[in-house]
Amino acid sequence: MWNTKRYLTEFGLSMALYMAALFFSIYFLVHYPDASWIVWVSLLPVLPAILATVSVLRALRRLDELQQRIQLMSFAISFAIVGLVTFTYGFLENVGFPHIPYVWIFPFMIAVWGLSMPFVARSYR
Repeated sequence: MWNTKRYLTEFGLSMALYMAALFFSIYFLVHYPDASWIVWVSLLPVLPAILATVSVLRALRRLDELQQRIQLMSFAISFAIVGLVTFTYGFLENVGFPHIPYVWIFPFMIAVWGLSMPFVARSYR
């Protein structure tokens, strides 16, 4: 399903670019904190992340209808769980729980999506 050569090439290349952009961005932010274009450098890793997202969407389009349905249900479960967890945790931050940076929400959503897939797929066997 996700192991087609085309997908692995597209996604792998975008992740390699992401890592390079991330390291460059962090290096630049640490060594040149007063630069005038620091905002643009901090956003540099977003460009390869967009490429990775496009490769995932292209791979989803190439799936058959059953696999697309499994992915849709897995994503819906992820959307609901992550939404409820972050919503709940927002209230807990009001009573002193530590703040969690927003940058962790997207990886959390991807992880829950991946973890829910086997359970959704099992319902179609």
